[in-house]
Amino acid sequence: MKIAHVTKFFYPHRGGIESVVMDVAKALAERSHDVIVLTSNIPKTKSFESLNGIDIYRSKNLFTLSNQTVSPGILVDLFKREFDLIHIQLPDPVNSLFVLIASLIRKKPVVVSYQSDIVKDEWYIKPFDFIYSTIFLPLLLKRSRVLATTPNYIDCSRVLTKFKDEVEVVPNFIDLNRVHIADKDVIEKVKKKYDNKKIVLFVGRLVPYKGIEYLINAHKKVKKKIDCVLLIVGGGTLKEHLKNLIDSSGVSDVHMLGEVSDLFPYYNSCSVLVLPSVTRQEAFGVTLLEAMICSKPTITTNISGMPYVVGDCGITVSPRDDDALSNAIINLLLDENECKRRGKCGRERVLKYFSKDVIIDDMIKVYKEILD
Repeated sequence: MKIAHVTKFFYPHRGGIESVVMDVAKALAERSHDVIVLTSNIPKTKSFESLNGIDIYRSKNLFTLSNQTVSPGILVDLFKREFDLIHIQLPDPVNSLFVLIASLIRKKPVVVSYQSDIVKDEWYIKPFDFIYSTIFLPLLLKRSRVLATTPNYIDCSRVLTKFKDEVEVVPNFIDLNRVHIADKDVIEKVKKKYDNKKIVLFVGRLVPYKGIEYLINAHKKVKKKIDCVLLIVGGGTLKEHLKNLIDSSGVSDVHMLGEVSDLFPYYNSCSVLVLPSVTRQEAFGVTLLEAMICSKPTITTNISGMPYVVGDCGITVSPRDDDALSNAIINLLLDENECKRRGKCGRERVLKYFSKDVIIDDMIKVYKEILD
């Protein structure tokens, strides 16, 4: 098969969906399928590149509106390149229209991985909810497939719930080939840097829906009972706001590390990973899988697909609840045996339900069915 993946951002851009597309594309290439990626040239880099067996075509972005790229070259490539089917990650309003046009004219089937609804309130974004639910998905469902990453998200999505009997669940996965246990010396170096205190870790983009402010407020309460540090890994639009919040609140032992090239020394060194997201823009939480495969306990919120991802191995709390978040962190940090139990449980859960081979088998089955 020859599969065209369409995504507004791709490597070297960093983010959860970017990691998902890279992992899927690499896994398909490893199984001798031809894979191309059509994406925007953000950040500016080579217009064409062959990487990990994947041909990447990057188109000039005219402008970006509320994180939505406008790169007409992707539409051109959808008519110019050869492929058997298109696989697109949503939400991606502009490229959705490009894919729909190319699919109808070239009569190519489409697989949609529906990562999340559009939750933003801007007036120019809202019409795309209508387009998705009344035009785009109904047209696709007649001859293609829509995939959700968890059954939970099908139930809570204002778009997917209208088609819940026709949407299949194929979760995101973690590629164990890019997972590594950091050397003992590296782990000790990280811990020593923070005076061997217990480490509470956040990994993700610094954007509003991640709920990082609530984690900072919770950390201030945790510090009253436990001497620990909060490490915030990632970059984004809230960087300066969060720095000001940390300074003004007087909370100690919060370190913003920015983007790091290798996350696993931090996963391996932490006592717990926390993902305190507050809206359905966070639909899955790949960072949860990364921590779980390192045998680390996780705390997240009981919205979207996160409860499905962590199962009984993780702790879920209500979003925007500083007290519940701080209590969950305190209870874990005070109970080493519970940390180990949940960490072991999490690793076993990832290997059973979210490994590459399991998920790619399901995805290839979907591809073959729509081509047949």
